[in-house]
Amino acid sequence: MRNCIWSLVACALVGTGVVGVSTRPLLLAQESSKAAKAEKGEGAKKSAKPGDRLPANYAKIGISEEQRKKIYEIQGKYDDQIVALQKQLADLIAKEKAEVEGVLTPEQKRTLQSVSEESQKKAAEKKKAAEKKKAGDKEKGSDKTEKDDK
Repeated sequence: MRNCIWSLVACALVGTGVVGVSTRPLLLAQESSKAAKAEKGEGAKKSAKPGDRLPANYAKIGISEEQRKKIYEIQGKYDDQIVALQKQLADLIAKEKAEVEGVLTPEQKRTLQSVSEESQKKAAEKKKAAEKKKAGDKEKGSDKTEKDDK
């Protein structure tokens, strides 16, 4: 059963491209927010359609506008299939997780729940600390530029 799942996952990833599968939904969400900003006049030069993003490093190799349009068309052609495969993968992962947790005793499930919550709290604290550090670094950078201006 597990081999069958992994074979399906491997075929899906190879068929659509590992990078495309892992980054497209994030890019779609980012681009839709960029498109909304562009419509409001807050950002990009032109309003981009969701998914209108070149693969990594393509912008660095001198892609023409015609090539860019063709790439966007190709990406659009596969978007629905990629989303469907990602949903299928998420469903399989959820099913696997449920089966694995089904093996645990009630006491182990409670312990797992508390350990998971603790891990999430630590991760949130670490993220918050990193954000504070980043904000502090930005403030220091702006102080430095103010000093440089004087």
